[in-house]
Amino acid sequence: MRLGQAISSLLTEYGVEHIFGIPGVHTLELFRDIDKSGLSVTIPRHEQGAGFMADAYTRTTGKPGVCYLITGPGVLNALTPIGQAWHDSIPMLIIGSTVTRPELGAHRGTLHDTPDLAEVLRPFTLISETVTTPERAIELIDEAFTRWEAERPRPVYIGIPRDMLEEEVGEIHRPAASASIASGATAAAAPIPGASASAIDEAVVRIAAAKRPVIIAGGGARHDGPAVQELVERLAAPLILTGNAKGLLATDHPLNAGISMPFPRTQELVEDADLIIGLGTELSDFEVLFTGSPEPSMAEIVRVDIDPSVTHPDQTRPTLQMRVGDFVAHALSQLPSLDPAASTAGMARAAVARQGLAEARDADPHTPWIAAIERALPAHAILTADSAQVAYQSHHFLTLDEPGRWLAPYGYGTLGPALPMAIGAAIGKPDTPIISLAGDGSSLFTLTELATARDLGANVTHVIWDNGGYREIEVSFARTDIMPAGVRTTAQDLSMIARGFGAHVVQPTTPEELEAAIKVSTASPGLSVIVVQAPADHRVEADSLNPGADA
Repeated sequence: MRLGQAISSLLTEYGVEHIFGIPGVHTLELFRDIDKSGLSVTIPRHEQGAGFMADAYTRTTGKPGVCYLITGPGVLNALTPIGQAWHDSIPMLIIGSTVTRPELGAHRGTLHDTPDLAEVLRPFTLISETVTTPERAIELIDEAFTRWEAERPRPVYIGIPRDMLEEEVGEIHRPAASASIASGATAAAAPIPGASASAIDEAVVRIAAAKRPVIIAGGGARHDGPAVQELVERLAAPLILTGNAKGLLATDHPLNAGISMPFPRTQELVEDADLIIGLGTELSDFEVLFTGSPEPSMAEIVRVDIDPSVTHPDQTRPTLQMRVGDFVAHALSQLPSLDPAASTAGMARAAVARQGLAEARDADPHTPWIAAIERALPAHAILTADSAQVAYQSHHFLTLDEPGRWLAPYGYGTLGPALPMAIGAAIGKPDTPIISLAGDGSSLFTLTELATARDLGANVTHVIWDNGGYREIEVSFARTDIMPAGVRTTAQDLSMIARGFGAHVVQPTTPEELEAAIKVSTASPGLSVIVVQAPADHRVEADSLNPGADA
């Protein structure tokens, strides 16, 4: 085998089944006999799409997404989704070609030559290296999969010179020790060096002494729903969720305060708490981004996370570096049984925050449309969300009772990921209906991936909220008393564009019609685009145009 071919074969030993990428003259060897390796390949229309697809594939399957990308423009085109994966702790393997070994660092104008691409990607990765021997490439692949088990998972970039991909190396295999651990023969999971037994016990003592605890759970807890629920109930502690933990606890659970941190009553709940227990979350200021107010202060914090490097300004003790499930299991073994009076008080505190969230939902003009989406959702359907008004509001108000069904990378907050992420989710869960929520402005970033969805025959329903431009930005201009600029987009007929890509298109004008359209589109495989013409009071105003703009 040549090295490029052998890498594809090697990846299957790590459980990799799928590759995302666009072949180029520098990556041809990675695609040699790839069908014989057992890997399937999705070819997007832009490398940015490859990265977003790999991200969502990982979120839905738990398997790291892998991209084969050409050096220079190919890798740099994917830098935005790589940054998103870094932000949201998503493992992603980017194998990129580079110029030949004699050309490295020479900068003689060689095709795709880029100054030190590994250094460019280093801030966004767990590992970033250009290798110069086949042995080092193999070592780094194994290191990536090993470290993802024990550290905060983030992207890994391995640059391989084009001439090295062509080298004859024979078959290569996963190191025996690594394969043994992965199979469970030696250990169920790689150990995490971190919190001491004394620090853990001290944290449990603080939790037991708390009179008004509040739990905030994030994406690092999304696989530990039953354990988190047991802790919530043992402590009678209201639970606030971040977007990456949406669905962790049933919506109607009396202690579930939902994704409600931006709203005043939840902020008052946090301010009143004598202990905040952060489980798998950075306690980021993003959670209050849309309030226009500062973060609520936190009296005391116990934070449990696989990554101890991030601390909250109010945090006085180090983060407990461990898995959420492990900490909760230990805490439950030490905590006393629940006091009925504490249970009543905890539910009363949670009820105030729940009421605040319900009032905000009732008052929001997008709620009838969100309720229509909610009613139309098939069981277990997965939604991907873009930076768009209906999606923003759905982040807080759309109810889901299972984790992993809401893919909304709002922490990084780029435009355009919803459609390619829907495709990646559809590949990861081919029997599950996928619905992407986007705006007319955000859709234009990646609309060409409709061609990829059509080629795959994926069961994707792409909902576009057409409000004539960047309405959310227009509202932000108004809040700050600045004349709106650049908020009007110019796609005159998104329905016609979607039909050109072979999509089935529907144009509902009422919530009831939107509900019916989603039910029909998700009932049968294939690509559907639903373009919702937003009501007049949800649209970009004509007088907000820049002088001279095309009306």
